[in-house]
Amino acid sequence: MPSAEQEESRCCCRKQNGTGLKRRWFELSKKDLLVDDMSRLARFVAARGWEVCQERAIQHGRQMKISDGQNQAAVAVYSTGKALVQGRSSSLKDELAAWCSTNLRGRVSRTGAPEGAPSPNPAHARGIPRIGIDESGKGDYFGPMVAAGAYVDRGSELVLVKMGVVDSKRLSDARIAKLAAVIRSECPHSVVAIGPARYNQLYASMSNVNVMLAWAHARCLENVLARVECGLAISDQFGDESYLRQALMERGRQIKLEQHPRAEADVAVAAASILARDEFVRRLLALSQQAGIELPKGASDPRIVAVASEIASKGGREALAECAKLHFRTTESLGI
Repeated sequence: MPSAEQEESRCCCRKQNGTGLKRRWFELSKKDLLVDDMSRLARFVAARGWEVCQERAIQHGRQMKISDGQNQAAVAVYSTGKALVQGRSSSLKDELAAWCSTNLRGRVSRTGAPEGAPSPNPAHARGIPRIGIDESGKGDYFGPMVAAGAYVDRGSELVLVKMGVVDSKRLSDARIAKLAAVIRSECPHSVVAIGPARYNQLYASMSNVNVMLAWAHARCLENVLARVECGLAISDQFGDESYLRQALMERGRQIKLEQHPRAEADVAVAAASILARDEFVRRLLALSQQAGIELPKGASDPRIVAVASEIASKGGREALAECAKLHFRTTESLGI
């Protein structure tokens, strides 16, 4: 018969074993959740047509380095569910941060400009009437290049902020379509689209995308100013600032024009970005129907070369010119 000391020792062992099993189950659960988080992130990256450059273990988690062909960003996901998105400011980084915020279990942090940082221009969140200008499609191989302008005052700004108007790069196409309808009803606006055929003609004579973009921005600004009086316009900074200033016409030259990096932080510019993206998506769909094949977005989707090759094989360079921007390297890779 065991002594009292032996019985107490057995109880201690059972308690310790039980605690150890619970701890081990907890650690395995966290590991399984981390694997699931990384798998879902990898699927999202693949769906966007981006490339996973590296995935490695880090202390208490894993890190994935991602490229969209132009920019790179790193996402560190920890067993706690928290995530850290690192890299220089880019649409890639913004999209990854937005996805992590929606799909992961914990808080998402970013290096660089902190979340909620104030807009680089003084008008943001102060109700100053202004016209925001932005574009979409500049970096997409297929589809048009679209510029848009939106006039925002104190009243419409409150509506747009409440509706969740932010940079279009952080939104799905479905959400963009809904917000674009609100913006069109609330804000005097203008959208200027340069279809692929016309784009290719202009590029052949200008050989400078930023000059073409400046013309489209200036046209949008003039169109909005024909409907409202406004003393301030805000645009994202692209290329040489003089391009846009030189492209301005009579009304535009009388307005104060500010160009800022990351101007989409201002709700007026964000509204313009949504209008431009919505028009781009709709026109890309129409071009897809015209070509009889789905035209992928972006410039790094692995399907792009295959689709371009199929279009060129049927109609040659002329057919491709109707739906693609021919000066991209993709065209050169086809050998046409």
